[in-house]
Amino acid sequence: MSSRYVGGLNWRPQKKNSLQQLCLSHCLSLVRTFDEWVVKNIQVRECYKFVKEKDDVDNDPICHCKNKLSKHPKLSSGSDFMEMPEESSWTQNDNTMLTKNNAFGKITFDVEECSEEAQYMRIAKDYSEKPRIEILKSLFADFWKLDEPDLLISVSGGAKSFNVPQDICASFQQGLLNAARSTRAWIITGGQHCGVMKLVGGVIGQSISTTRIPTIGVGNWGKTWKNNLLVHNRSGHYGGQREATTYPIEPPDKGYATLDPNHTHHFLVDDGTTGTDGIEYEFRAALETLICEKFMIQNVPLPMVCIMVEGGMRSLEIAISTLRKGNTLVVLKGSGRASDILCYGFENSIEIDSDGTGGRKERKMPAECDVEIKRLIEKDFGKYKIEKQMLDLILEISAYRDFVTIYSIQNPEPLDFYILSSLMKSSANANVLAATKMRQMRLAITWGHAKIAREFIFSQKLYKFSAYELEQLMLFAITKQRTEFVKLLMDYGCDLKQFLTAKNLKILFNSLDPKSGGYRLLMEKAERKLRKMKFDGNRNVEEGPGTRTPEIQLSEVGSLLARIMQGSYTSIFNTHKKKYENGAATFDNPFDLMTVYCALDNCQDMALLFWKKSRTPMATGIIAHRIYNYLDMMESKWARMDEEMTEQLEKAASDFESLSYGLMTMCYHNYEKKEWVNILEVKMIDWGNLSLFEIGQITGAKNFLSHAAYQSYLTDIWMGEVHPSTPFFLLAFCAVLPPLPIFLKYNSKFGKKNADLNPRTDKSGTDKDDQVGKKPNPLRRLQLFYTSPAVKFILNGITYLIFLGLYICSILEGNECNCEDHPSDETCGPNTNMVGWKDYYLIIFVGSTIPIEISQVIDGNTKSVLKKFKIYFKQMYNVVDLLAIIVFTIAFTLKLSVKCNDDERYMIYKFSNYHYFRLFSSFCFILYSLRFIQMFEMNAKIGPKIFMLKRMAVDLFFFLFLLAVFTFSYCVASEALLYPFHDRPVNETIFTAFRRSYFNVFGDLDIEGLSNRFVTGHCNEKSFMYMEYHEFIMENHLDGTIENLTDLRTRWEEINEERLKKLEDNSSKSMEKRESANKDPPTFLEYTDDYCERWPEHSDGNDPLDLLEDSPVAITNYYICFMLLCIYVLTVNIMLINLLIAIFSNTYSDSKAKSGIIYKTQRASVIVEFEERPWLPNPLSLIYFACVSPFKMLKSCCGKQRRYSSARKDSRKASDSNTAARARRAQLIEAECMVLHLKKETNKKDGLVILEAQNKKISSAVEKIVSELKQITLKQHKETLWV
Repeated sequence: MSSRYVGGLNWRPQKKNSLQQLCLSHCLSLVRTFDEWVVKNIQVRECYKFVKEKDDVDNDPICHCKNKLSKHPKLSSGSDFMEMPEESSWTQNDNTMLTKNNAFGKITFDVEECSEEAQYMRIAKDYSEKPRIEILKSLFADFWKLDEPDLLISVSGGAKSFNVPQDICASFQQGLLNAARSTRAWIITGGQHCGVMKLVGGVIGQSISTTRIPTIGVGNWGKTWKNNLLVHNRSGHYGGQREATTYPIEPPDKGYATLDPNHTHHFLVDDGTTGTDGIEYEFRAALETLICEKFMIQNVPLPMVCIMVEGGMRSLEIAISTLRKGNTLVVLKGSGRASDILCYGFENSIEIDSDGTGGRKERKMPAECDVEIKRLIEKDFGKYKIEKQMLDLILEISAYRDFVTIYSIQNPEPLDFYILSSLMKSSANANVLAATKMRQMRLAITWGHAKIAREFIFSQKLYKFSAYELEQLMLFAITKQRTEFVKLLMDYGCDLKQFLTAKNLKILFNSLDPKSGGYRLLMEKAERKLRKMKFDGNRNVEEGPGTRTPEIQLSEVGSLLARIMQGSYTSIFNTHKKKYENGAATFDNPFDLMTVYCALDNCQDMALLFWKKSRTPMATGIIAHRIYNYLDMMESKWARMDEEMTEQLEKAASDFESLSYGLMTMCYHNYEKKEWVNILEVKMIDWGNLSLFEIGQITGAKNFLSHAAYQSYLTDIWMGEVHPSTPFFLLAFCAVLPPLPIFLKYNSKFGKKNADLNPRTDKSGTDKDDQVGKKPNPLRRLQLFYTSPAVKFILNGITYLIFLGLYICSILEGNECNCEDHPSDETCGPNTNMVGWKDYYLIIFVGSTIPIEISQVIDGNTKSVLKKFKIYFKQMYNVVDLLAIIVFTIAFTLKLSVKCNDDERYMIYKFSNYHYFRLFSSFCFILYSLRFIQMFEMNAKIGPKIFMLKRMAVDLFFFLFLLAVFTFSYCVASEALLYPFHDRPVNETIFTAFRRSYFNVFGDLDIEGLSNRFVTGHCNEKSFMYMEYHEFIMENHLDGTIENLTDLRTRWEEINEERLKKLEDNSSKSMEKRESANKDPPTFLEYTDDYCERWPEHSDGNDPLDLLEDSPVAITNYYICFMLLCIYVLTVNIMLINLLIAIFSNTYSDSKAKSGIIYKTQRASVIVEFEERPWLPNPLSLIYFACVSPFKMLKSCCGKQRRYSSARKDSRKASDSNTAARARRAQLIEAECMVLHLKKETNKKDGLVILEAQNKKISSAVEKIVSELKQITLKQHKETLWV
């Protein structure tokens, strides 16, 4: 945070109640507002002694200051009127005075292209002097609140006759914008809306950025168009905040210029005159010096560069002034006028020995060049007496060879590259201070041009950076994500192991990119910890100003890594927490940790750089793959909708997995099996004592899991010590007949596969206990056979099928009591339950699965119980197992409560425990049947199909939401139209309507049934017809009582017959009279026997809808309902169903393309699961757990978790004693594989380059041949025409 200056007080923002803050508040009480501060500290110069120079046409005389009498503010009041004689002399010192500022504040521009406000201030030329200009330091920091810059860019050039080619303008604008953005630069120009100043303002105004680039214009108050609009009302109060002044952008009069609307700040320099040229240049130079000194670091001023575009004599004067102060100059060649003349003179000037002794050197222009320069000056500036002045300035500028850079658009690099190279070139000598070197290097890192730093600093070796300086530069380069600079510093000699201390690593994690997912995850953990500390009343938690950003601790990084690795990884930050609280502690694996840091920071290029130097690149690459996948998952969870970020994370995850896969391929093809088996098995201290095999399982890297080496290793685990050539059906046959495994073929002695890695064997292969190669005895063979995962899988499958068969019998058998089969049994009686031997077997079998599920929870590689359950529930089959056990327990508890004399089980109209038992048992059987699907995942044909079903189930789940919207919308609307009068319960109505709409999806439209239901729904005691008929009869033909619908029908038939008879007698009357008779009384429908009786069948073959033809409301409802049915069928049956088919087809295509990877991944999970299973199948596994579980639980509670099963226990015991040697051997093999892999990638790139060059040659040759053929064809055509 930059220092702030208020009234000469240097301060930094501290806590609210600090002593320094109180002192600052006291100082600011004297100047409480910006207006008061300006009026008290900034003055302007005005003419107060009027000396008439000439008369004006408006009888308003003009003073020697070029202002009219009416424009003199003090003279207009009359009290201070001082009119001097015309013959009196007018001088600036005698006739002008400093007075209070009356033009400052905010300004808005009357132009659509700029809606932002700017700051402006009128200031006297006197502030160019050193003591007075110091007051502007507080203006920048405390009132304008500008951020500290890394570079100051001063732009000078043409203003009036500015004719620069368009391509040079575009190159200049883009280079300037890149330089300003990357370095947080401040830009200083003349601030006018013309020439190069307008060009600068245009590119700054059009840039898309959250913060505006500070662009300061230093202009001339006397030449500013309509400056009277910027003057405040003199009678106004200065202490309040005024509204922004509106300034018009319009063509000015000759000799004036408008302010540029895209500049953020304007200084308008005033010397008391109007129209005087050049009064602002002195103040501008002083302001640039002030800014460079204000942001000085270790006595090194802020670097400054001046860019010259076109221009004239004033631009050359600004350029030489810049060079004299030790700053750099960049000249745009081709921009015209003074810039081109300077470029020509700079390139053609020569150095001569002025005194003949070689001591004094000076620049001189050759005679022919001198003539050419004079010609150019006369061409661009006319015949003025400035040739000598310009030539002298050009020669003086040419003497600063190291400080001047010529830029042309023909150069391969952009303008910002040459701006930085000019700064580097100016400091590329041994006499430059170390702090300057550091600042220039930081600027180069910020800019991102490693080529410049390599050329001007590291290659010349004029200055040797200390270890501390390299450490600071490395820290800055990593936080800026400059991969090339990190590589450059490492090549220069920066030792990453010494650099990466706990303190620096903590700084790096606290400087993560705020947009990265790793920063958000770590900040969430840090904020939760901070809230907890505040809640616990920790007094060490300091309250800062505003919202306090918590600090990320290394222990929180370790917790995040454990969370990403599903709780299976224990970081060194947590196991050695006290050690790494010391900031000086270093790490043995700096490259691995930096790869993790870069992955969390989403900096793939730098992560790849550190990964190439990792000790365990395979494991590091897989963990980086897991981190990127986890961040991608969190991006979806946070719903940022950043597609670019998602693509980057997916690509990075895929790249790191491919790199690890490539290294494993190199090892698999170039080394023996024992070497890559050692790489898979050896425990890595850097990664929480996990092996590469375990990391692959935890991260779920599917491509890596499908590697041939990984699958070969899994095959060894799967078959155990049984020979791999043994057929599967033979294993199944031998598994059910215990004597037969003795005659199978085995891998000789247990552990021979790893005999070369066993430190307990000597060079001859002799073990201390036994000879490797001696055939095991029969009992040992049985043990090896039944402990192999393949045999465990077979036995569990057989027992599971028996379990399902008995479960089927238990559910589908009748409800007779068991005592009816054994009437002589004394234990049988009326209170005997209905549980038989099959039920007891089922209960024991399910009970034997409970210890297996408990062991899966306990074996979670984490000490947190909550995380153990999270890991357990992430497996779908574990959730199915738990639900099945719960439902089974409920079902058989209900069955145990049913007695033999309980007749409720025979009552279908009443719910009882027996019926509840059958209900729960049915659902439980479904769960256990689904659980059996896992057995088929080991099959290469069925396994991918199961994966397809899982993905299709997910697709179907989301599709059902769309289907439900259309189905419920149609069923509710149609039900309301079909049955406007019904007396059914709501639940029955909803179920009936949904059932009808659901079956409509499958083509069951039932149009005739729809008509019957429509008539039935519109005719009952509550319908409008009944009400209408009843009302008519009661009013006109009341004869007796009408109690129900049958009486109404009978009564109406009588009335209708009488009415029809009258109509027949009057048949000779005209149709109009009959129609009038029909209207009064109204015509009603003729009832049939089944009308309004709610009978579904038609009567006498007539359409029931004909009965409603006289009811316009009813028939309208029918047509609407039929139309809704058409739309519903069209939308659901055609659109949605075809959409579902397309989704399933896409899922099938994707899954089929990855079927090999899917099968191998599922195979790996099944093998690992059955490796940990007890060798006794269910329900015999209860015996195993009864003997082993107490010891296992004791080890788990003590934190000693066994990661490997008994199948590999012996070999690991033998190898763990030499873990360090095996780990070192694995690291050497991985390093050799890394070299081979990088060499292969380099050859591939070189091959592509060569191929591309050959293609270019071939294409050019083909084009040449085609052109020659065209010429020959044209020649022949002309000859033919001539003939």
